Amino acid sequence: MERQSLFLSTVMDWIQNSLISLLSAGLLLMLLVTVARGELYVSPDGNDGNPGTQSQPLRTLRGARDRVRNTDKNGSQDVLVLFKAGDYFIDNTVRFGRRDSGANGGRIIYKNWDEKGSANLIGGRALTAWKDEGEGIYSTQLDRDAYALFENDQPAIMAREPDEGYHEFESIIDFSHQKFREADYGRFDYQGAAVRLWAHWIPGKIAIQNIDFNSRIITLQQPYAGNVQGTVWNDNWAARTPTRFYIYNAKSFLDQPGEFYMDPTSRRLYYKPRRTPIDKQAIIAATVDRMIDIDGASDIQFEGLTFKVSNGRLEVIPSLPLDSNITGGLIRLGEARNIVIKYCRLLNSGQNGVIVEGNIEKCMIYGNLITQTVSGGVRFVGGNNRDNIIENNYVHHVGEGIYVRNSVGDVIRHNLIHDVDENGFKSLYVERQTVSYNDISRVGLDGTDSDAAGIYTNCTAGGPDGGHVTIDHNLLHDMSHNRYPGYPAAAIYLDLDGVYNCTVTNNVIYNVDHKFGVHVRGPNHVVRNNVIDFDGPDMLSPFTVAAGSRRANVAVDKPPIWNRHYTFENNIVWSSSGSIFRIGGRPDQETFKQVDNNVYYNPDRHYSFGRIQGKDTLENWHGMGLDNDTRFADPLFVDRENHDYRLRPDSPALALGFQEIDTSQIGLKKDFPYIDGGRPSMEHRQD
Repeated sequence: MERQSLFLSTVMDWIQNSLISLLSAGLLLMLLVTVARGELYVSPDGNDGNPGTQSQPLRTLRGARDRVRNTDKNGSQDVLVLFKAGDYFIDNTVRFGRRDSGANGGRIIYKNWDEKGSANLIGGRALTAWKDEGEGIYSTQLDRDAYALFENDQPAIMAREPDEGYHEFESIIDFSHQKFREADYGRFDYQGAAVRLWAHWIPGKIAIQNIDFNSRIITLQQPYAGNVQGTVWNDNWAARTPTRFYIYNAKSFLDQPGEFYMDPTSRRLYYKPRRTPIDKQAIIAATVDRMIDIDGASDIQFEGLTFKVSNGRLEVIPSLPLDSNITGGLIRLGEARNIVIKYCRLLNSGQNGVIVEGNIEKCMIYGNLITQTVSGGVRFVGGNNRDNIIENNYVHHVGEGIYVRNSVGDVIRHNLIHDVDENGFKSLYVERQTVSYNDISRVGLDGTDSDAAGIYTNCTAGGPDGGHVTIDHNLLHDMSHNRYPGYPAAAIYLDLDGVYNCTVTNNVIYNVDHKFGVHVRGPNHVVRNNVIDFDGPDMLSPFTVAAGSRRANVAVDKPPIWNRHYTFENNIVWSSSGSIFRIGGRPDQETFKQVDNNVYYNPDRHYSFGRIQGKDTLENWHGMGLDNDTRFADPLFVDRENHDYRLRPDSPALALGFQEIDTSQIGLKKDFPYIDGGRPSMEHRQD
């Protein structure tokens, strides 16, 4: 017994001493793992050498990312990184790769510690060392070019002439030489200056090489046709196209508060502030083209954070994949899986809010406020994307709302989009895409021409058996004509170059000026159970179609495209002009598959249709077997004046099978966290 007790005592002493040695050797590592497996804390007054506890927080996003890299990821527990309210300035892009991913179903979550949006990750630096240059202009020295500047969170403007609006070239000599009108410009210093021009539907921003003020000829550093030259563009076409423009980033034009000039040679920035004294203003110059770069990573979530300030570009060369060379922004995704951007604010980007360069899968952009982005709110420019969700985002005052390219199986729903220079939503080369429950208005405000739509799709993927884009339960309204030359577009626009098998259902369209309602080209489209209210002095046709076979313009390599097999049924059209259809080409028996059971109403009871057999008459329309059971009668809306398009019980549309459209669920969902331009809403504040 005594020997047994001695043996047990020896064993216990060995175990105890071994544990103490192990603990002593690995205590720090175990503490780090223990903290990181649960929560890490980050604060503007922290230190990246701290353990990341609430009392000893880290200081930067990069420091938090590096600390997470050292965690044990064998389990499935989420790692939560909490950011305290305040400003976090970022001088260089923070990159997330494969080793920064979650594992085994666990996610790495970077989230607000205080209320949503209160932690500001800023891709710029505060400017404080100003020299007074006189006449309200100040200068400061930078170590890099900055083409995006913000004063008190309000974007500054590169000094330009004219200060508002545009000039128009007197003539276009070729893609590199343009002649301006004598009254528009005198002699000025054009060092660092560039031309912003719109030639039909393709924009460009090109640096100036030389100006001959005697001949009034501007020579660009490179042709503004980009890779479009040799397709639909040629010098004769350019010469006969009215081209509006302005010149920007010229020191001579620095005359308005809120304008700046970036000298690319000396890297000195000149600014005329909106408010003085200048040292009392929060003036931020962009330092990064991309703030966050996620490439090869998976299972990362950003939630409740504010991302703001990324750099702009002096030049943007036109290309066939429009704006595909604008790849900067606040958050960049590439080779990414299961990335979530949720309840964040994305503000003040010189390029994009979220930019996708391809190969992303099952990512979600949900519940975000995205505003003041020069290029796009959310933009996919690369290929091989699939099964992504863009939902419940408030996107406004951007170059283009949401643009998805080369993707399969995506869902775009419940977004509120307004005040957009170009298209509200646009997709190219997509398949099995659903665009639903979006509220889109005020598009095409400053686009390339009037060819800007609420919802636009072109070149659907998969060829004649592909496409299958569903556009359902969207509210499209308050769209005006910007009066620039070009095609007038539509609220919903299925364009020329290979759009197949699309379904347009349960949409409500109203207050649309000089645009079509639903514009279809390509085969096998169904337009069913929509409401179109066209009332005003400058109304185009609610429906427009292309008929027959026609070569594509620029975007597909296997023309021609057959425009046929259209179905229009159970739609309600209120038309003050009485126009119902506009038809391009020569319709035949293949053009329409089914057109019937609609309700059309014109108060004067005058109706017009596209030309059938050379005549635009109802008799010829019926003679093609079209709208034989359609009713020409007041649809009896509950309150059309206030855009309440519910139907009274005795509506003729109900008798024909029209299904009521519930608009109450369109737009942002109840859990959207920001109100009044970006403040956290009270009901969503954390306890």
